[in-house]
Amino acid sequence: MSDVDHSLHAHKQGDAKHSHAKQVSNQNLLLIALVLTLGFSGVEGAAAYFANSLALISDAGHMVTDAAALGLALLAQIISRRPPSPKHSFGFGRAEALAAFVNSIAMLALVVWIMVEAVSRFYDPHNVDGLTVTVVAAIGLLMNIVVAWVLSRDKKSVNTRAALVHVMGDLLGSVAALIAGVVIQLTGWMPIDAILSILVSLLILKSTVSILRESYHFLMEGVPLHIDYLQVGSDLKQVPGVLAVHDLHVWEMTPSFPALIGHIEIKQMDEWPDIMARINEMLLNKHGIDHVTLQPEVAGMADEHTHDEDLNDEIKRPNVTHHGDTFFVTCTSPDGPHRMAYHAWGNPNNPKVLVCVHGLTRRGSDFKTLAEAMSNDYYVVCPDVVGRGDSDRLKNPMLYAVPQYVADMASLIKQLGVAQVDWFGTSMGGLIGMVYASMPNNPIRRMLINDVGPRIEPEAVKRLGSYVGQPFTFTDRATALQRLNEICASFGSHTPEEWEIYNGPMLVQKDGLWVMHYDPDISVPFASVNPIMAKAGEMAMWHVFKKIHIPMLIVRGGESDLLSAKTVAEMCKVNPYIRSIEIPGVGHAPAFVKPEQVALAKEFFS
Repeated sequence: MSDVDHSLHAHKQGDAKHSHAKQVSNQNLLLIALVLTLGFSGVEGAAAYFANSLALISDAGHMVTDAAALGLALLAQIISRRPPSPKHSFGFGRAEALAAFVNSIAMLALVVWIMVEAVSRFYDPHNVDGLTVTVVAAIGLLMNIVVAWVLSRDKKSVNTRAALVHVMGDLLGSVAALIAGVVIQLTGWMPIDAILSILVSLLILKSTVSILRESYHFLMEGVPLHIDYLQVGSDLKQVPGVLAVHDLHVWEMTPSFPALIGHIEIKQMDEWPDIMARINEMLLNKHGIDHVTLQPEVAGMADEHTHDEDLNDEIKRPNVTHHGDTFFVTCTSPDGPHRMAYHAWGNPNNPKVLVCVHGLTRRGSDFKTLAEAMSNDYYVVCPDVVGRGDSDRLKNPMLYAVPQYVADMASLIKQLGVAQVDWFGTSMGGLIGMVYASMPNNPIRRMLINDVGPRIEPEAVKRLGSYVGQPFTFTDRATALQRLNEICASFGSHTPEEWEIYNGPMLVQKDGLWVMHYDPDISVPFASVNPIMAKAGEMAMWHVFKKIHIPMLIVRGGESDLLSAKTVAEMCKVNPYIRSIEIPGVGHAPAFVKPEQVALAKEFFS
């Protein structure tokens, strides 16, 4: 399509936090700073080489990095001005935060290099030309003061502030180089050059870390730092006509542009226009939020686009016992609604519910043996995560990720109509459970995490990548099952009957061929993860894990290549609510079809 319906991207008048003229002004500031910095960096670099001064080299290095940082910041400003498009409906405002994040990482690397080089010079002193250092540093100081003054005129943009941190570091570097030059001229004491370089590095480290944390928080869609999430929820509940608030999320679509979505329970739908007007006024006046998307729900009625069954707790469910029966819950995603299948064992009237969630390429049938053993004490619910088993496939494969899975599980538990659940999560199911359990007002009472943690070993990632989404087609079922059993050999030694129970449901017949039950596109987001994204994800998962305050049991296969013993020890160290156990002779991940493994789960959940 060449024509774009711009009305799709239209915002309210209050949404425009920065005018076009202001953006152009910011770009002009960055351009002036870039020209000045780049012009002098070459001069100072040459002088640093001939003077053999680390302080001057560090200052020149700062300036070269500053030039790159300012160029990146300028490019981000230009990109952020691009209007929304069919593929980027929020526009490109996040480019500024991304540039700030990259600039901060570069600054950290430069600080480390300078400190390492400075320490080495204590052991191997270098002769420094004090006069050259003094003259060039003085000129550089004046130039940096001008650049810092230019950038300080825009204090609101995190992108410009990140560039300003670079320049302030450069300014301090010029001061240090000037002092070093004077001291060397007067006394001839060469170590002052390295000492002042270390001092400057430490001074700029705090500001760099602050910008890094702020930009990282924004990129991870954290609640804006100036907004109290809990207070927003409390204020919404106080609005006349609002009975309850749930599924509330607050984030920034672009810097200084907070947004809010959520569900609001009301008494009658005809009251909604007035209630919405009161909510908009309150959110704008008290919290500065004017991009609001709220879904009204009439209290006591089923939400027909998130449920397939009646949620009214006062309506008695049939007194039946399920034996792996399949049901569906309708969930939502940015691409629209989809159905998630779940298999159930036990009496649905039982208030004790155990939710069992499988791994990346598995399905809910994995837990058949465990569910049958637990069904006398629990209503056991085993979903097929979207894209697997009997659940729908998603149009956009990038939605095959933990945030969507958590949202689907919340829809499932809401449909079950229970206030609390216990959680059994294998591999990916454990990650889903950890994220869910870290959220406010989550329903998880206790959780067994089967062979997964915040850190996933690179060897396991390579192994998973070797078969996830890869061609798997066989003309006869026996050969297909044999191949699948080979792939799953790390799950432990099992009899042919146990393999049939565990792996048999993984195979489905399509066009006369036996294939895997899942959408091959689940591998797309998995394959797109690079080392930097993996490290950021690990940091986020450790943060999530520390926020979980419920009893947890970590089960590790003694030969697991995914969850290391070191990671388990760290998990036990940072979270006092857990205990761990290791199952010998098993890799990733224990299948829980053996009687002793089932007994382990029963003991924990009893």
